[in-house]
Amino acid sequence: MVDYSRLLVEKLVSMGFFNFFIFIIAFTAIYAILKNKKFLGDNILINALLSFSIAFFAFAYPILSGINVVLPLSTFITQAMIIGLVFFLGIIMASLFYPNIIDFLQKTFTSRNILFGMIALSLALFVTSGLVTIIYVGSSGYSYGGGTSPSENRGVNDLSILIAGLIIVFVILLISSHISRGA
Repeated sequence: MVDYSRLLVEKLVSMGFFNFFIFIIAFTAIYAILKNKKFLGDNILINALLSFSIAFFAFAYPILSGINVVLPLSTFITQAMIIGLVFFLGIIMASLFYPNIIDFLQKTFTSRNILFGMIALSLALFVTSGLVTIIYVGSSGYSYGGGTSPSENRGVNDLSILIAGLIIVFVILLISSHISRGA
């Protein structure tokens, strides 16, 4: 049987449609930050022009560096959405047993340990999605996958393993300090 969604996605990939999403995400995020924080004042035109310029550089980066940004970014967004869905389903299930779940969450999420846990989770998503390889490969000056043998690009995998190990150690220390306080 023909999978029409697969054919549609493959056609959109061949047209570069998902690369354009990088432009849209970058433009929207930067414009929202500039509008909210008012670094450059309330001038909409200046905020939009600066956001457009930065987003255009983000759009051009994969082409100029030869790195595929779409796959790691889509992996990151998918993993974050799954974690968010599990979290919200957990809240819905817990609300069946705790009548004041909102009060409980407000008390719990003001803890510093929750902040560190969220930072560790974000870093773990950053590493496991492959976004860390974009930064490493982009800063080293060679194209990802441009080598003739897999051993030439081994430094990317080694760095990912090192960062993942550091994140795991950080999470273990965070959990052990939380348990030792008796919380």
